[in-house]
Parts: sequence; C-alpha cells; structure tokens
Amino acid sequence: MNQREDMRSHVEAHYPILYFVTFEEEIADSLIGDLAGSRKVLEWNMGRGYVRFDNKVPMGPGYTDLSSALDNWLDQPLDGHFLVVRDAHLALRDNPLAIARLKALADRIVRDDDVVATIFLVSSQRLVPPELERFITVFDEELPDEAEIGEIIRRYCDDYGLDADADVASKLMLAFRGLSRYQITLLLNRGYQRDAQIDISDIELVIDEKKQIVKKSGILEMVSVAEGMDDIGGLGALKAWLEQKAKIMANLLKARNFGVETPKGAMIVGMPGCGKSLTAKATATRLGLPLLRLDIGSLMGRYVGDSEANMRRALMLAETVSPCVLWVDEVEKAFTGVGGGSANSGSEVTSRLFGHFLTWMQEKTKPVFVLTTANDVSVLPPELLRKGRFDEIFYVDFPKEDERAAILQVHLRKRKKDGSGIDVKHLARETEGFSGADLEGMVKDAIEEAFLEGEAELNVGHLRASMEKNRSHALMMQRKAKEYRAKLKEMGIRDAAGDDSDASTPMSPLLGVARAIGVDNLPQ
Repeated sequence: MNQREDMRSHVEAHYPILYFVTFEEEIADSLIGDLAGSRKVLEWNMGRGYVRFDNKVPMGPGYTDLSSALDNWLDQPLDGHFLVVRDAHLALRDNPLAIARLKALADRIVRDDDVVATIFLVSSQRLVPPELERFITVFDEELPDEAEIGEIIRRYCDDYGLDADADVASKLMLAFRGLSRYQITLLLNRGYQRDAQIDISDIELVIDEKKQIVKKSGILEMVSVAEGMDDIGGLGALKAWLEQKAKIMANLLKARNFGVETPKGAMIVGMPGCGKSLTAKATATRLGLPLLRLDIGSLMGRYVGDSEANMRRALMLAETVSPCVLWVDEVEKAFTGVGGGSANSGSEVTSRLFGHFLTWMQEKTKPVFVLTTANDVSVLPPELLRKGRFDEIFYVDFPKEDERAAILQVHLRKRKKDGSGIDVKHLARETEGFSGADLEGMVKDAIEEAFLEGEAELNVGHLRASMEKNRSHALMMQRKAKEYRAKLKEMGIRDAAGDDSDASTPMSPLLGVARAIGVDNLPQ
C-alpha cells in the first residue's frame, strides 16, 4: 500500500488527526486535495489565520492564534470537513491552550457520531505533545525511490530530446536519492541550462544542493576534504579494504542486483595522532561522497525530547544527503557509561540517544557509510561493537619503521620537499614510538626552523633537532599506549600488527579487530 492509499484508509476509518511531516507544501496540498474530493477543506496557517485552501487567500476573521481558530472549529457543526493546520510544530510549541483545544476537538471527533472530520497537521518538523499522542498518526513525506527517480530523468530527457546514457542515469539516480520530486526537477533544469545536456557533471549540482540542505539544518557539519589515500602513509590493509568498498559504492545498483549488501561502514580505533581523522577524510575522497560530521554532544537540547528529536533529524538528514559518509568522531566521549546504571537525567537522555543510534545503524537501508573513530574502545558499550553494526573494525597502532618512513615522505612531499639528501629510512629508525601526528609536527617544525635560519634547503640537521624536541611527547604517549594494549588483550581484541594474513582475518564472534598495516610507495 502506498502512502496516499494508507492515509486514505486512515481517513475512512475516522482517525482524528493525521500529522504529515514534509518540507513540500505543494505535495501536502496535492495529497490533501486528492483525499478530500468533494469534502470541504478549512485551512489555518500561522501567518494569515484562515485562508482558502486552493489559493491561500485570507478569508473571514483573522484568528492568527491557533487556540482561537480551534475554539471556532469547536463551535461549528463539522460534517465531512478536512481541517488543515500549517506549521503545526510552531503553533503548538509552548502553547498549552492550543494543545488543550486540539485535544478537545479530536475527542469530539472520536466520541460524537454526528461529527465527521479529519484534522491534518502539516509541518516540516515532528512535534507531538504527550497529551495528543493517542489521537495522532504520523506520516513522513515519501520521497521517490530509485525507480521513480529513473522515470523522472527519462521523462525529462524525452521532453527535451536528450539521450539518457544508462551509466549516467544510474549514477544520477543514486545521487538524487533523498531529494523531493520538485528538487530533482529543478536540478535537472539547472543542468540543462548550463550545457544543454544531462551528464555526469550534473552530480556536482546535486552535491551543492545537498550542502545547502546540511548548512540550513545546523545539526550536521559538511566537511570539505582535500585529503586522499596518497596522504596516508602505510595502513595498506585498510586501504585495500576501502578500495573494495569504493568499487561497490561506485556501482551500487549493479552490486545490489547481484546480491551484494550496501556497505555499512567501519570503526577505527587507536591512540590519538595515528591517522584516524585523516582516514575518515580520505575515505570520503576515495568513495567520492560528501563527508558529514556528527557531533553527538551538540544534539543535546534544552527541553524534554529535544535531544531525541535532534538525533532523529540528524540521521534523517544523513539519509537525505545519502549516498554519503557519516563521520562520528571520538564516539566514546558521547556514549561512555551508557548502561552503567546511573539514574541522572543526562545519562537517561544519552542512553535514549544511544539506543536510537544503534537501531538506526542496524536497520538503515539508505547508502550512508558510517565511519566512527575512537581513542579508547574499551569504554564503549558492547552493543555498539556487536557484529552487524559495522562491516569491519580496525585498530590503528603507532606506525612501524617502514610506515614511519612512508609518513615522513608523505609530509615532505606535501610541503614541496623532495627529500633528496635526507636519509628518511634512518630517521624512521630513530623515531620509534612517534605517532603520525608527531612525525608531521617534526617535519613542520624543521621546515620552519630552516626558513628562519635563512637556509636554502631543508637538511637532516633540522629534522634531527625537531625530532629531539618532540621525543618527550612521543614517550608519554607510548606509556598510554601500553595501558591501552593491555585493555585490548583483556577484551580479547587482537592487534594484527603488520601480518597480512592477520590483517585480513574476518571479525570474530566476540568482536574482532583487524589492524590495517602495510606500506605503499616506500621511499627509496
């Protein structure tokens, strides 16, 4: 049963209030008008009070306050009426009188056999007061699926005499997911106006449109990325794994038809400075998808229910922008202590957020590649680490000698230093215990020192001096790393340190962690 017929069955069964969540007023009008048929439609909106449903022209007394409009409706006979309330979330918030009168009106519809009416609450956000829960049935706008998007593209190309390349259409179908029919048509118009054709370059317009959606939400951050896999030294097994996922995401429709499941995502754990955040950014670049960052702490709201509503909006937004990479950084800070038995209200809210996030991860069907990073996996709730939440979990340790050589070469190359005359391999041997961030800082400090000294070129002396300056921090981190490895051992988590066969071992029933180790393009 499609959404329109589902709503029709609720109307015919005399459900008192149908709450339609949508940003598209035209879609709401079309749906309500179709359901109404010959029935009389009375509409109220927050800005103009009573208006004509067909053209939104004000009519009769103003009643710009919802409680007054509802009081008026309570006094009317109401026989077969549709009562439409626009921007319901604004009109009902902090308005107990309106809530009370809406409850009285719904109760009248339910109890009085002489009253036949349906109330439609139309809003861009869901706000269901507890007093009205038993009367309200919520419907979210049903966005077009890939088959319907493909039909929209085909019809558009036919109307303008364009050739619809099958591969281009397939990629556009995936890119347009999460957008309304109206938004898709506007983007096709923009693509056609730009170069009189619909081609693969139009995906840039789709990404720009989705960036606007994210910016306006204020809940998620869209991160601009320039980093790629070449900016990561080592981590060869992780790179190879991501390469496989990138091929699936690039051919998702074909992969699904073949029976391949949509990639869920990965968790990357390890000490600070070992490349977790860099890997998240490089992953988005390799997959060719926008990167959204979710700060769970920023979802906390002032009022009861606000935090959970923000979480729902954030995850719904990620699905709207999909296909995308959703990056949850330092996830342990958000969910540490969940399930620990604390009775304070903050802990209860966090537990509810955690439960909602877990359910969404398990049940999501949209192509949202979730990438979480954590410094200390041992404090995370075990439910988050269970098989099925992620496709894989990687432990990134401090780089080995060959990895340190690769990382040094990456940072020299990024800063336009070819490294000629510098024995990178020898420096790598002397920097045991340095993280990737330590090595980057070492190169940056050395180049700055060379510039201030007026040297024409960077030399190994500058690098050695910087290395000695950074060594104390590296030793302090090594002590923390020793404690962390002991926790991993207690949890039964394996640190596959550089053995290709271990690195590719699948997740164990307990938890399973594969460490991505290996080096591409080692310096000579």
